[in-house]
Amino acid sequence: MNRIRSRFVKYRSMALALLTAVLLVSAVASAKEHKVKGSDNQAHVVAHISFSGLSTVDMAIQKKVNDKYYLYVQHSKDQGISIIDISKPAHVAGSSRIEQDELDG
Repeated sequence: MNRIRSRFVKYRSMALALLTAVLLVSAVASAKEHKVKGSDNQAHVVAHISFSGLSTVDMAIQKKVNDKYYLYVQHSKDQGISIIDISKPAHVAGSSRIEQDELDG
């Protein structure tokens, strides 16, 4: 009886090892075939704009009519928001800044 149990454990262990190897190989093959799909609307750095004495917290881009793009830069608390016309990245138009008290209304 012990001999039969020993064989069963041996074959079971071998089957488990084989199954594990097959799963690992298929997972690696699947990972190699997976390609990251890029987005057509990804942002790219084209310039660096300095905000003297202001900290940048967050940014957002908005598209307006006539293909006008604006970059909104939120600064730290009580420092307001800067708005930059980035419609032509090679020639960034001047920026304006809205103070925090104007935002609070």
